[in-house]
Amino acid sequence: MDNLFIESIQKSNILENNKKVTLAVSGGADSMYLFYNFVELKKILNLDILVCHLNHDVRDTATRDENFVKSKCAEFEIKCVTKTENMNEFAQENKISKEEAGRILRYRFFRQYSKDRIIVTAHNANDRAETLLFRLIRGTGINGLVGIKELRGGIYRPMLSISRDNIEKYLRDNNLEYIEDETNYEEIYTRNKIRLSLIPVLENYNPNIINALLRLSDNAKDAMNFIDDSVKSNFDKIIINGVICIEELNKVHEYLAKEIIKRLLEQKYGKGQIISRDNILKIYELKNFQSGKKIDLGNNIIARKSFDKIIFEEKKTSTEKSEKFPLEIGNNRNSFGEFKLKITDKKADIHRFNIMLDYDKIKGSLILRTRINGDRFKPLGMKGEKKLKDYFIDRKVDVNKRDNIALICDEEKILWVVGMDISEDAKIDNSTKKILHLEAKNDRY
Repeated sequence: MDNLFIESIQKSNILENNKKVTLAVSGGADSMYLFYNFVELKKILNLDILVCHLNHDVRDTATRDENFVKSKCAEFEIKCVTKTENMNEFAQENKISKEEAGRILRYRFFRQYSKDRIIVTAHNANDRAETLLFRLIRGTGINGLVGIKELRGGIYRPMLSISRDNIEKYLRDNNLEYIEDETNYEEIYTRNKIRLSLIPVLENYNPNIINALLRLSDNAKDAMNFIDDSVKSNFDKIIINGVICIEELNKVHEYLAKEIIKRLLEQKYGKGQIISRDNILKIYELKNFQSGKKIDLGNNIIARKSFDKIIFEEKKTSTEKSEKFPLEIGNNRNSFGEFKLKITDKKADIHRFNIMLDYDKIKGSLILRTRINGDRFKPLGMKGEKKLKDYFIDRKVDVNKRDNIALICDEEKILWVVGMDISEDAKIDNSTKKILHLEAKNDRY
């Protein structure tokens, strides 16, 4: 067994509590290095090993590779499962790259046979460096510079510190067989181009470019651990029930604020097109606009500033019609809730859902309705009327909630914005003889 492999396995601790292992084996140098070392580990730790090999069905020698893996498993008495999936067809059907198609098919296959097993792949130090360059070329943030992670999505990668040169040397020194994939030397995939063309050029400037990239990856990992801790410690202060509290957002550094916004979007919408740098920047800048400002995030989702909050919601496809219900003395029940009206000459305790009006100041019949264009209201204590819209703005009522607020009106005016204020023109005073007592229960607002 290779000492480098032993060191990596001991650092990862993946076998401490796991004795059932699925190995992803293609037949190439990296995966056969993984295979041979696990064969030795099996003797020491009494491991239950299953080898999974996916035939991508895209080259003539694919069957050769599959048969090689099968023969080696038989030689060492290791269980083996193989499957054939056409990578190119899957890529065309799903409109993705061939590389992405291969990755999806492989991991789907591995998980299919690994319900109670850990999955181990043969990604190595060179793969880490190539992935980092690949992401740099496409554009990435700090998290992208971390490169391949040792554990992600239940997949373990214990060889990330072992270089391809060391892997091939171990196989040569110990006369261990593997299959060389001819396509590794063809510049048909972006990663091949990076390995065959870009890295040799970079080695002219730094012969140890692989190690330099790995150091960058390790530094990025340390930075991301710090950022993750900062996000976790501030997230619940800034995000309340999926809504951004602008006052708290302004207390943290801009970079941390954007990372918290990113984490919120991931939680709400997964890792789709909504999670873009452009959207994160626009959401962050939204705090500087007036209440009511909206931005389109795509996928029928908008972010909207509502006073001191930023709210996320689906676009409205239609406007609700105004609702209207007559009110009678006694008990009334409708879609707004329950409303009890009685006439008395005695005052009672009041609160936001239990109020009193001067019955003789009411003009005509009573109705309960939602707001309509042109509504005006004279809140208690004011000398003049104001637009109901302006009243809601002053009370910082979210625009999407305003259509659900019950208004109790007579034939001339709004008497009570339920849960808020009564009208100055209907208040009781020293001349009041009849008191209308209104109580609202289970109000939907």
